[in-house]
Amino acid sequence: MKYEYRSIKEIPEDLRPREKMWKYGPSNLSDVELIAILLGSGTKGEDVISLSRKISKMGWQTLKDISLKELASIKGIGKVKASQIKALIELAERINNPFGDTYIRSPDEAYKAVRDYYDSRKEVLVALYLDINYRLMDREVIAVGSMNRVFSQPKDILYKAVSTGSYGIIMAHNHPQAEDLKPSKEDIKFTSRMKEACALLGFELVDHIIFNEKHFISMKSLNLM
Repeated sequence: MKYEYRSIKEIPEDLRPREKMWKYGPSNLSDVELIAILLGSGTKGEDVISLSRKISKMGWQTLKDISLKELASIKGIGKVKASQIKALIELAERINNPFGDTYIRSPDEAYKAVRDYYDSRKEVLVALYLDINYRLMDREVIAVGSMNRVFSQPKDILYKAVSTGSYGIIMAHNHPQAEDLKPSKEDIKFTSRMKEACALLGFELVDHIIFNEKHFISMKSLNLM
């Protein structure tokens, strides 16, 4: 549903931005309406709809690139509303890329990215998905097993790699309550299968980390892949 208006007072009460969101859901609101909800109110001489329209016309890339000080200096915006807009943009950036500029360029960095998944009762298989510069794009628990075994198929790991457009993959799994992190025959066999599957689909299997609560080993460093 769309409608034309010049100010908030001209909109029927049940179709004003907040009411419309509750009635139809946020996906049915325009950028102007969403900004109006965020700002809450206009300024002296300019109602919230007019101000939101002005901000929307600037474009999201401009709003992202402009400094906080520059944005606040625009007539009608000021420090408070500039802060609200910049906070929204920063949250959107974090939602879109929750890992920020996290790069996985060594086994030690890979271990730091997975060690929180350590479980003393069962094996957990985790995959890290990287772009061509080895920046972390996504991280996912692939499977949870028993005390000494976790089962998965290459397709379980590769599905996310395809959907995220990843370049590289790092596998990692823990050995519960074990000081010995030596890869088992099954670990070596599965890594070999995974490497072949990655090569077939154009991905790089960067490493396979085996870890416990305090230590880890890299199968690549051990020349086991």
